[in-house]
Amino acid sequence: MKLKHLEYSLSSLPNRVFPNPKVALEQYPTSVHLTSSIVLTALSKNDAGPGTTILDLGCGTGMLGLGFALVRSDMVYLVDCDPEAVELARENVDFLLEEELIGRGDEKGDDEEGCRAVELIMAKVKYVPVAESSFGGRDGGRGRGGRGRKGRGGGGR
Repeated sequence: MKLKHLEYSLSSLPNRVFPNPKVALEQYPTSVHLTSSIVLTALSKNDAGPGTTILDLGCGTGMLGLGFALVRSDMVYLVDCDPEAVELARENVDFLLEEELIGRGDEKGDDEEGCRAVELIMAKVKYVPVAESSFGGRDGGRGRGGRGRKGRGGGGR
């Protein structure tokens, strides 16, 4: 799929932005161009498209996950903690189903416990704990000296 075709399909979604965004949930719109670029990059690396399952955590209106559905990923899961966001995403899914741009998944391929493998997880992560040593020690990798020291006047030590 070409960039302009994906952008066109995504621009037709009825719910691209939140009518009443919740600041605490960081509900902001993802542009059609950015979404299309992310999807096509993942597709070019074989991280999306036929044979893959996508999990979009914090899906909001579903823009990103539906982009993956439009490039024929086998299964796309849209998950959000906000029921209003889930409703907006559901309306977008219904729109694409009505336009026959995406299909409804089936349950084939599940293992005996009803679980599926997921090849790509798209999520906005607010906090990732990092070991102190990852950034060069307790000072966050700043080392000794350099900017931020007291006595910023000219000259030496």
